[in-house]
Amino acid sequence: MDAEETVVKRDIWIAAPRERVWGAITNAETIMQWWGDTWIIPKLEVGGGIKFGRPGSMIQATIAVLDPPRQFSIHWPPQPNYQAENAYTIFDLAEENGGTRVTVSETGYEALSGAERQERLNRTGSGYTMVLANLKSYVESHIQDVS
Repeated sequence: MDAEETVVKRDIWIAAPRERVWGAITNAETIMQWWGDTWIIPKLEVGGGIKFGRPGSMIQATIAVLDPPRQFSIHWPPQPNYQAENAYTIFDLAEENGGTRVTVSETGYEALSGAERQERLNRTGSGYTMVLANLKSYVESHIQDVS
């Protein structure tokens, strides 16, 4: 399986300005409204820590790229029972047709065996399809509240 096949990539168009969408994906309180899990982002800066998950099973990550309002990238170090390699989640935001195209990509599945990798790619892809739909719904219904 080549590297192209080990990347989960999903996108969605949102009827809102890029700056509004940026606020929704970089503010921990807002993320929890559309993602569902707990997010802790004490300081929005490259190298800043992130905690993600549910109480009792939080995983830690760092902000790898912060290019407002274009790209937000998170580095996930190897996690027990999740991935054996470094993983990256990248949110790219592009202005498109008076709104914003959000593309999320995630890597870090290369060390998994074929069947396990495919199952994880499918599960992660389905998850991102759902959270992007939640993001769209949240931003479009709270467009005045998101900053």
